[in-house]
This record gives sequence, C-alpha cells and structure tokens, in this order.
Amino acid sequence: MSSIAWYRRLGRRSKRKQLVTQWFQSEGEVFEPLRAWLYECLGEGERSELEIFYSEISQAEPIPLSSFPELLEVAYQGQLFAEGLRLAEKWMERAPESAGPYNHSARLTSLMGRYEQSHELHRLALARQDDQAESWYQFGCTLLRENRGEEAENAFREALLHDSRMGKAYTNLGFSLDKKGKTDGAIQQFKRAIQLDPQNAAGHYNLGAIYAERGEYELAIRLFNKALDLDPSSQEGRLNLGLALFNSNRHGEAIEQFENALGQKPDNGEAWFFLGVSLSRMGAHNRAMTAFQKARGYFPEDARVLHYLGLCHVNRNEYGKALPIFKQVRELMPEDGRNHYYLGIVYDKLGDRERADRSYRRAESLGHRVLTRAAGQF
Repeated sequence: MSSIAWYRRLGRRSKRKQLVTQWFQSEGEVFEPLRAWLYECLGEGERSELEIFYSEISQAEPIPLSSFPELLEVAYQGQLFAEGLRLAEKWMERAPESAGPYNHSARLTSLMGRYEQSHELHRLALARQDDQAESWYQFGCTLLRENRGEEAENAFREALLHDSRMGKAYTNLGFSLDKKGKTDGAIQQFKRAIQLDPQNAAGHYNLGAIYAERGEYELAIRLFNKALDLDPSSQEGRLNLGLALFNSNRHGEAIEQFENALGQKPDNGEAWFFLGVSLSRMGAHNRAMTAFQKARGYFPEDARVLHYLGLCHVNRNEYGKALPIFKQVRELMPEDGRNHYYLGIVYDKLGDRERADRSYRRAESLGHRVLTRAAGQF
C-alpha cells in the first residue's frame, strides 16, 4: 500500500471512530453525520471500512433502537448480508414484537438463497401486527427471487390492500407482469408507482426498459435520464441509457454513458462491446479497437464481438489481422452470409482473388447481396 493510501485509510478510520462515538454518546440523536459517512463508503466501494464498522458495532451495547432500519439498509445495499443478519438479531432481542427485524432478516436470508429460513422469518413478521404492508411486500420479493411469480403478485396485492400508496409494491408487481410478457399491465403498474412516488428510480427505469424493448427510444431515454437523476450510482441504468442512445444513432451521447458505466464497473463486457461499436460509427477506430479487445477478453467466442473486431481491423487496413478473426466467425456461424462477404473483401485486399470469389459466391447463396468488392470503410 502506498503512503498516500495508508494516510487516507487512517483518516477514514479516525473519522469513523469520531462519528461512532458521537452517535453513541447522543443515544442515536446525532445519526445524520454517521449516515452520510456510511453512504459515502457505499458510493466509493469502501467495503472493508463498512465491514470494520459493522464488526465494531455488533460488539457494542446498546445500539440506539431508531438506527437499526438505516443500518440494515446500508448492509443490504453493500451486500454485507452476514453482518446485517447479526445486526437484525440484536434488533429482534430489543424489539421482539416488531415486524421490522424479521422483515430485514427475511430479506437478507432470501438474498443468500436460504429460502426455507427466509419463509419462516416472513411467517414471524406477518404474525406481528405492525407494518403488515411491508411484511407482505418483503414476502413478495422473496417469492420473486424464487421465480414464483403468481404468488409474488398476490403478496404485492396484499401489501397494497394494507397501503394503497406503496409505490415499490406497484413497481415489483409491474416487474413480475413484465417477466410474464404482460407488458401493458406492467406499464400501468410502473406509471402508478411513479405517480405515487416521483422519486422511485426503479419505476422510471423499468418503464423505460419496456419502451426501449418496444423501440420507443426517445421515451426510454427520458425515463432512463430521470432514473439516473434519482440514482446516479446505477451502472445498469447508465448501460441501458447508452443502449437507447445507441439505437437512436446518438453515438456521441451513447459513448459518454458507456464510459460512465465502465467507470463504475470496468469488467462489463457488454459496455466495452457497445462502446466499441459506437466509436466505430464515429470513425474512432483506434479507440474502438481497444474497446473490442477488452470485450473479447470477456466473450472470447462471441461471434458478434469477433465480427466487429474484424471490421475494426479492416477499417485500419490491417487485413492480415482481420483474416483469422473472420475465419473464427465462420467456424462459429458457418451460415452467416455477411461474414462470408467480409471474408471475400479481406481476401480481395490480400490479393487472393480465388478465395475472394468463393467467399462472395457463398455470401450470395446465403442471401447476402454483394454490393461491392474490396470496399474501403465499413
């Protein structure tokens, strides 16, 4: 570790101790500075700092009762499931008649794939009299994770009977309907969710996804932009906004979104691929080459990635490098007339007219019209 990184870590730990001390001394009254620090750690991916924090407070007594829900929400968002479960157990000991700790425990065990245990916790939550809407909602979420769509929808409807203004229940009800192909019903649910809660990022995002699938890209772009205004940390949201812009031929804007998505998560092969295609469309073939090579690292036998990588070599006049790539695509997709056509162009450029003509004829026999031979840019 560099000295700069060491000093930064030391500073973060000093700040954590100061905020935790302040929080305990105020008996939970001064929680906002600690809350802000927790979400700052989440945003910056400081998982180790969060793990240390949860380890320390799990040994402290007593944790201010009002702080449990927010602490468990951070554990959920940070995927600190084991740490969250330990905290929920402490909450159960302090408030055994409240549904809250059982709902949080059920959600975390469900995310860990421990469905039998999760169902028992849901049963205990529903047996409590408080917050029935939240208990039914969380039960529906677990059923969704188990791909039990019909039962999940019934649970969300039960939640809405207890709280007709629960926007997130409409969102998940719409999500379940969308998975079953009932897009019109899903659109109604997402619109209702947004109407009730204009700050509902998931509702905007899911509604945008349906419009994108329908080819209504301008509507999708507006909804994705709103979702990202509400939740700038959504890497998937940025990728999907980029795809909608890409499909609208707004490649400059798409490039920006793909690069932002990769800034949040550099190991996203899809983002590298579409970044490469957008850069190619803008004529930035050198940068596109880098993006396609990154994508190939994640999808070494994806004919789509290889095809565009080959085209990128052609656009850089690197026909010798393009040839083995188009040959690999031919092995993966022998009936792809378009690939035979580009193989013909590469053979043409390399002076092998016999193989070029053979490839052109094969392309035409597969329904790909040969418009030109040995063309320039693609």
